[in-house]
Amino acid sequence: MAAEPEARLLALFEKAQLLPLWQRLRPAVERLGPDVRVRPRMVYAEFDRRGEEFLIAEPTSHHRLELGLHNPGLPVTPRFRPADEFGSRRITHRVALPGPTELDAELLTRIHEAYELALAGMPR
Repeated sequence: MAAEPEARLLALFEKAQLLPLWQRLRPAVERLGPDVRVRPRMVYAEFDRRGEEFLIAEPTSHHRLELGLHNPGLPVTPRFRPADEFGSRRITHRVALPGPTELDAELLTRIHEAYELALAGMPR
């Protein structure tokens, strides 16, 4: 059923009281291109581009969301921390989002870079 993945995504973020943040994040990521796909996983939502994961969103508490990015060239900073044991092996950085205001221009730029890098080295 097509509704089942949507229901699973909503349940993931409603349970953690992060639905307003999810409702800002998802359309911002989907606007990157028509090939963005979002799928629910056990404890997070995965965004991929033609099957190549570039972003994950995982509720880590009732008021906090962690994003995982695939961006191997991005330096590690206090905000963009190493993604050791977070998500898949493809994820290189993690970012904590304690609230909707943390979805700022810098983070959206990094998400766009991860989207672009998803297909790096693949034939277009």
